[in-house]
Amino acid sequence: MMKSRIYAIGIAVVLACIVAGCDKSVVVSELNIIPEPVFEVQKEASFSLNRTPKLSVVGLGQNSSTMRYIIQSMRHTHFHPRMVATSEDSDIELMLYDTVNPELGNEGYLLEVQSEGIRLMANTEQGLFYAFQTLLQMLPSEVMSVNYSTIVLPECTILDRPRFASRGVQMDMSHMPFSFKEMKRWVDLLAFYKMNRLYITMNSGDETIGEEDMREFVEFAKTRGVMVVPELCDGEPSDSLYALCSVDASELPVLCYTPKGALDSARAGWEVLMSPNDYFDLSKYQADPRYQPNSATGITTLNRVYSFNPAPVGTNQHVVANVWGGLCRLSTELIGSERDAEYMLLPRMLAVSECLWSPNERKEWVHFRRKVEEHKDRLAERGFTYCEGSFTPQFNVHRVDDNIVNVSISTEVPNTYIFYTLDTTPPTRQSSIYLGPINLERGTHIKILSVYKDKERDSIYEFVIK
Repeated sequence: MMKSRIYAIGIAVVLACIVAGCDKSVVVSELNIIPEPVFEVQKEASFSLNRTPKLSVVGLGQNSSTMRYIIQSMRHTHFHPRMVATSEDSDIELMLYDTVNPELGNEGYLLEVQSEGIRLMANTEQGLFYAFQTLLQMLPSEVMSVNYSTIVLPECTILDRPRFASRGVQMDMSHMPFSFKEMKRWVDLLAFYKMNRLYITMNSGDETIGEEDMREFVEFAKTRGVMVVPELCDGEPSDSLYALCSVDASELPVLCYTPKGALDSARAGWEVLMSPNDYFDLSKYQADPRYQPNSATGITTLNRVYSFNPAPVGTNQHVVANVWGGLCRLSTELIGSERDAEYMLLPRMLAVSECLWSPNERKEWVHFRRKVEEHKDRLAERGFTYCEGSFTPQFNVHRVDDNIVNVSISTEVPNTYIFYTLDTTPPTRQSSIYLGPINLERGTHIKILSVYKDKERDSIYEFVIK
């Protein structure tokens, strides 16, 4: 009887392990890093990372906050790391340079995957922290729920550093306080996308947040490289620590992060945070308002956010020299829950991250929106709510002759199927499917139905080709 019970338990454990993916191996063939690194090259060789990787450290203590975070994070993704004494015996080496590498600065890093192992190198612990975030993004999106036996990573070299020093999110909690549990989730998410500032706006009379809670939260954020900046206001814009101004030389609208009354000093050369309403105000709708939660007037799509360049070519060099970074903003005035706040911020915060971290020449919309599709799975894996994106059809029209134009149709979300009719009847899934540019007469009425992930999105859109 005892042998039968042991046998049954053994069978159950094996079955549970198979269901959990214990014997499952996966090959990573494509890197989808957000924000886009400064330099990335992928090669043909690979390295197989198993569930019990050996770690070595050079230049920092095994009990440092960065190493504690790395060990804890690896355990959350089903790894069981163990420390070894030398890099020769390790699968993953983490190293702080003893001589500063000028290419990396304070937050940059170098990540190398070779056939014999993985190396993360930086000048500072913060740089190593960001190198590890990149390594996490190289792992399969479902790594937190699937216990892979082996993850095969491509050989690659990534050199990275931020374009701007300050990369932030401002959360207006004056209308709807957030729990600290939720805010900790947000800090982890900010760190995952290499954002390093969280501005929390609260009413000066709000007593729901204790001093000890705030102190503990600030210390928690510090371990993720995120500086928390609490701000008190009395509900009037003039009482906020922010002031909207315009730099005369470039006529760029900017948000100057300065103490009240210091606006003149800011114009004279204080560092400036870029936060233009047309791009970084995430309180606005991000898709067709008819199908979105109640939001502020106006539309700021993912594409619109991504198109912002804090220091475009031709900007006055005095202004460029004083651009410290930027931040996106979300007011909770029209938001009913923490989940709705997540929905408004995601995935647009990913576009903000790439705008503020990546070199402008490394940004490319089609590549980014494909990466976002993979990162939606990562967000879902972490329990975050997000907007799928805008399904409003976009037209690109080129003249063929006086009466005919060539029409290209797309949506913000890749892999969307577009069904259309030209005879004023409503389109269905049995209608013509858009496969590429088509020639149409001017004045043609086209009706469009968008289908994404086997679900009809929004309603039918109708346009007149001009």
